[in-house]
Amino acid sequence: RKQGGKLRLRAFIVEADDADVIGDEPIWYDGVVRGWVTSGGYAHHAKQSVAMGYVPKEIADESDGFEIEILGKRHAARTQASPLFDANFERMRA
Repeated sequence: RKQGGKLRLRAFIVEADDADVIGDEPIWYDGVVRGWVTSGGYAHHAKQSVAMGYVPKEIADESDGFEIEILGKRHAARTQASPLFDANFERMRA
């Protein structure tokens, strides 16, 4: 318990072409499947394809080097540390 679990939930930005993740897609790192996607899709406000998934804690703080497989093709992905939305309401609203 003191060390925490073996996995970490991370948000990813995916360089997807014409399809987005829906869940259960593999997350590759260094040519090996190291995790899986729990959910995701296209974030219309951010205009990016996003995914949420679990990876081992040993690589969870890496930012690059991830790939997420969508429909049999691997797409580059990077972790997103900050929220894609304005969580602190700093931008003016219409």
